[in-house]
This record gives sequence, structure tokens and C-alpha cells, in this order.
Amino acid sequence: MFINKNFTNLLFGRFLINLGDSLYYITIMWMVFDLTNNTLYTGIAGALFLLPEVFSFLYGPVIDRANKKNILVLFSLLQALLLFIILFIYANHLSIYAILLVLPFLAFLSEFTYPIEGTLIPKFVEKKDLTKANSMMSVAANGVELFFNAISGILIAATSIYTILVGNISIFILATIFFSLLKIKGSTKTEKDQGEYTYFSDLKIGLKFVSKREILELMIPFLILNFLLASLTVNLPAISQESFESASSYGILLTASGLGSMVGAIVSDFVSKRVKFGAIVIGTIVLYGAFWLIGLSIGGHFIYLFAFLASISIGVINVIFSVLFQQLPPENMIGRVGTAISSLTTLFMPLGALLGGIVPQLIGSKPYVSGIAIFIMILGVSLVFVKSIRTKSYITEN
Repeated sequence: MFINKNFTNLLFGRFLINLGDSLYYITIMWMVFDLTNNTLYTGIAGALFLLPEVFSFLYGPVIDRANKKNILVLFSLLQALLLFIILFIYANHLSIYAILLVLPFLAFLSEFTYPIEGTLIPKFVEKKDLTKANSMMSVAANGVELFFNAISGILIAATSIYTILVGNISIFILATIFFSLLKIKGSTKTEKDQGEYTYFSDLKIGLKFVSKREILELMIPFLILNFLLASLTVNLPAISQESFESASSYGILLTASGLGSMVGAIVSDFVSKRVKFGAIVIGTIVLYGAFWLIGLSIGGHFIYLFAFLASISIGVINVIFSVLFQQLPPENMIGRVGTAISSLTTLFMPLGALLGGIVPQLIGSKPYVSGIAIFIMILGVSLVFVKSIRTKSYITEN
């Protein structure tokens, strides 16, 4: 059995961090839309949440060399502090721009901790168990997101944003306890050439690895997909408002998506052993766009059903993508390579979020999201003609 104390503590820490991130993201996005009733501001908020991920390649070398336990503990506490600042701004009725200003710093802390968690999984489990371990991490993350997505709208309506933020602060403090229990051997600099180590040399090595043609051919489709997903996601509050006119509807829509992602993560190990990598990538992308298009076309409560079906695809592809890029680089380069890949695949997500805030002002949220769904389907079909995707092997055995 690959589960051990280190993996368990990491799992619960990740569980709480995802819980906190999910809760504050939903709450703040709804807060921004409720205060402004304008998709432009939700687009700006979405872009600010995504912006730090674009620059994640800059701290990959730090992740590979630094004391990972100390970073996880410190950054979890800093997230609690920033949420307290947002709480202060909101309680004192300060400008919406003050809230927006804090968002990229809050997102940066989350963005820094996720790749650290990713680099620790291969240290705690054997290679043959990577897919199972990543699936468990994903299920735990999506499970908590599912629960709080389900009740977030109800919490907003029944209690207050103030109360939710106070609870959110407590969650991040609790996460630090689990991270403090980690025992990581070699978590600081241990390489023989340590005396010759420089930040920029490590950065160059990581970027050189991901600049290989085979890596770039795998990443470019995900870069385009993430651009389209960011543009779609920032319109969910508006779609919920247009369709059902309640805060709880936004939570229910995200619940459906979270449940779908969780199901996808659960079946990812089964799927990866029976379906070729290329077929998984092409099929999941096409199905995601198709289900959203169908759901929006039918309308009503069917939007929830088809958001669930669409997100199963995302749950599968997220786990498989994570495992693939944990296997490709050497273990001592996972942080550098992982953050470089994250930066490249999310390069245009802030632009996608901004576009998703501006264009719906002209044509409406539902027509815009329908158009995005069509483009996602076109992307999936086009990958049939990309040989490196179509023929790529997906290996999880030793």
C-alpha cells in the first residue's frame, strides 16, 4: 500500500488548501459581480487570479532547491493574512479596486504551493503508483470543492461574506498544522554542485527542457484550451444570474462541475490503462465543448447536468496531464519543469479572462460561452491531425 504518514499529511494539507482556495474564489468572484453587476469586473478579477500562474516558471528553481515544508507552512499563513486584509476592506466598504489589488498576491501564494505539492508526490510514492496518488489528490481536492461549491451560494445568501471569509482564514491556519507534520528528507539543497548553483542556471535548465519540440507539441494544445476555459469560466456568475437570479445557483453550477471533475479523476486511472493518450486528449476536449453547447442550447436546469458531464472530461485530462509531466523530467527537475510548463500552458489565460469579461458586454454571456464551446470542439478535432498527440504513449508502469 503506497499510503504513508507523509502522503496522508500532504493529502489533508492539500485538501484544506483547495477548500480555502475554492471558497475564497467563489466568494470573491460572486462579491465582485454582486457589487458591480458587470462581467468586465469579473473578467478583471479572473485575470488577476490567473496572472501569477503565467510567471510561475520564475520560481521553479526555488521550489526544487528550497525547504518545501517551510514554504508550505509560511505561505499558508500568508494566505490567511491576505484574506484578513480583504475582510478588512470589505467590512469598511472600501473601493472594489482595493479588493482587486490584493487578488494577484493571494493567487501567487496558491500558485507557489501547488507545484511544491506536485514535486513531493513522487518522493512519497513509487512511480507505478503515481497515477493512483495523483487521482487521490485530485479526488480529495475536487471532493472538498464539490461540497463547498454546493453550499457556497447558500452560505452567501444565508450568512454573509464576512462570516465566510472568517471561516476561510481558519481553514488556512489549519492547513499549516498538517504541512508542519511533513518529514521530508533532502528538502534543502543537497546536490554536489551546490557551490556552483545559481538561480538563473537552474531556470535556464528548466526552460531548456520544456523547449524540446516533443514537449512544446504537447503543451500548445493545452495553452489554447486554457485560454478558452478561462474565457468561459469568468462568465459562470453571469450565466447563473441570467438563468436563475440567485447566489445559490452559482454554487449549484460549480457543484455540478466539481462533481464531474471528481468523477473524471476517479476513472482516470482506469481510462489511462485502456485508452491511448491521444484518444483521451482528443475525446475529452471534444466532449467538453459539446456538452457545454448542448446544455446552453437546452437551457434551464439542464445546464447543471451538462456542466457535470463536461467536467468529467476535464477531471480525466487534468490527472493524466499531471502524471505525464511528473514522469518526463528527472525527479530533481520536477519543480523547474512543472512551473515552466504551467507558465506556458497558462500564458494566455489572463487575456482569455479579460476577453470573457469584455465581449459578453456586447453579445451576452450565453452566446459568448456557446461560441467558446464551439471553438473548444474545433480544437479537439484539429488534434487528430497532430501526430505527436495522436501517437503519444502514456506509461505508468516501472
